[in-house]
Amino acid sequence: MDNRFLIVIPAFNEEDNIGTVLEGLLAAKLPIDILVVNDGSRDRTEERARRYGEVVVLSHPCNLGYGAALQTGYKYAVKTGYPYIIQFDSDGQHSPQDLPAIMAELARGGTDIVMGSRFVSKDGAFETGMIKGAGIRFFRMLIRRLTGKRISDPTSGLRGVSSRVFSYYSVRDRFPADFPDADILIQQILMKFSIKEVPARMKQREAGVSMHAGFKPAIYMCQILLSILVVLIRHKMTREEVAYANG
Repeated sequence: MDNRFLIVIPAFNEEDNIGTVLEGLLAAKLPIDILVVNDGSRDRTEERARRYGEVVVLSHPCNLGYGAALQTGYKYAVKTGYPYIIQFDSDGQHSPQDLPAIMAELARGGTDIVMGSRFVSKDGAFETGMIKGAGIRFFRMLIRRLTGKRISDPTSGLRGVSSRVFSYYSVRDRFPADFPDADILIQQILMKFSIKEVPARMKQREAGVSMHAGFKPAIYMCQILLSILVVLIRHKMTREEVAYANG
């Protein structure tokens, strides 16, 4: 481990994007290490990621889900002793230019989770589809109502996380395998993890089809709502999360 920051990139069938993403990160010349978690891709994602000798590549034998890929990254970071990780998408939507602000905020101390937001400044936003935009506004309102905290971009996948957070979620049953999102964010707020947003510029994906294309966002919203309900019930039934966060 040469650097304090590990970039964790979950990837599934991103052969057309992963090379561009990795080249952008390496060209940025930041004090980072890079981990690609190939989540059982059926294309050449793994092959293309392994072309970059500076990049560590771990592969699942089959597609386990975005959350499972993130958790593999968490476990790797715990095992290798990284104090911070940054979750970075494999589809080209995130910019390496936004990493220094996230890194600086984490290194300053006192913040457990730093989120890149499209809506903190006007420069960061890009036009979203009608359903996705409605989903972002809905989850923003729901989080505010349930926790009292305003998060401008609750579905942002660009997140810096301290070891205090990812070591907790590295345990198998504490993190959903499919697609952790607003449900986990609500849980983290209830656990008293400190969260801050910084401006981020996000682009449309370079190639391929988003998992939220078409009417999938509506299905996704229903799944997340059910997950949020489970989080709230579980939080009332146990104080394990609060005990951990305050420990």
